[in-house]
Amino acid sequence: MGTLIKRTLSGLVFIVVMIAGLLLHPLGYAVMMTACVGIMVIEFYRMALAGWNKTGQIFGFLSAILLYVASYIIARYGAWAARYWLLALPLPVIAAWISVLYNKSEDVFRFAAFLFLPLVYIAAPFSIINFLAFNVLGMFQGIYILNLFIILWASDIGGYLIGMGFGQKNGHKLFPRISPKKSWEGFAGSVVFALGTALVLFKLEMFPFAWYHYVIISLIISAFGMLGDLIESVMKRYFGVKDSGNIMPGHGGLLDRFDGALIALPIAVVYILFIIITV
Repeated sequence: MGTLIKRTLSGLVFIVVMIAGLLLHPLGYAVMMTACVGIMVIEFYRMALAGWNKTGQIFGFLSAILLYVASYIIARYGAWAARYWLLALPLPVIAAWISVLYNKSEDVFRFAAFLFLPLVYIAAPFSIINFLAFNVLGMFQGIYILNLFIILWASDIGGYLIGMGFGQKNGHKLFPRISPKKSWEGFAGSVVFALGTALVLFKLEMFPFAWYHYVIISLIISAFGMLGDLIESVMKRYFGVKDSGNIMPGHGGLLDRFDGALIALPIAVVYILFIIITV
């Protein structure tokens, strides 16, 4: 099977699973997003730590899962309902630190930083998204999250198409030291595609917001999505890997698919919750 066909089929499967998880049922959403967090943490540990301190990696993984699940319960049912999850959260964190103290390898605390980084880089951003997935009454509104992903996907497509068409040969390099293939032309394409998609969503009344909020959200997603992409490129270059994993043929790992979302979507959610809804 050709690379393009594999890439297309795995991409379609990914989109179908995402749409189903974001629209059908809050429990399906919880299972899907928790699985995504867990897989991305595993991918990060494989890149950054390989076989170092497997025990600590297990406790780091559990910490990330507990953080995400606690935020889901808080967003859906309230903080009191999540009290036992919150009380349990420090336990795997402490256990991970104990495993670090007993580890005798060189540069142990540099590796320890990588052990806890997924809590900030992966679990916390996805935890923030939960607070838009449910309203103040705990009602599921996954369609809002899907809309943000649609704008992000459109931004990625625009960046890829315009970058390939106009930025590869004679274009202006965006950040050649980190990602030689990215260009300012590609970034402009991502902004235009994100903006156009956001305005279509405005016409469809997918968000109950004024049109200029759609414009700002599209700019947030395209700009910070590119930042997230560059951040993961730095990581992969530092760790000497091409892809974060191989779970998606032709695409790499889930970290490769969610790199922009990890930075862009939490900022868009914060804008919606604290700028739009509170006005």
